[in-house]
Amino acid sequence: MACVVKLRQDVSAMAKPLDDHTDKELEAVLAEGRLTDRKSAVAEEILRRRNEAKGEALKDKHGWIGVLITAFGLLLFSLKRLWRRQARS
Repeated sequence: MACVVKLRQDVSAMAKPLDDHTDKELEAVLAEGRLTDRKSAVAEEILRRRNEAKGEALKDKHGWIGVLITAFGLLLFSLKRLWRRQARS
């Protein structure tokens, strides 16, 4: 009887569309292997797209830091070359 109740809980847990599940729920279900091959592929794609969206949001929010670091690096490189030329003269 306990197996039947557990099975019903598992089935009802995934009754809603995969898009409506949180990342943790999808990862847990994928780790347990309770989905069919097709649903597993869909769940993996959902997780991949969500991670890409998070990365894009992070890049949009903090992208200026990369520009600042690049500019600082180029400045140091240019100053180093300038100092070497002055030292040779």
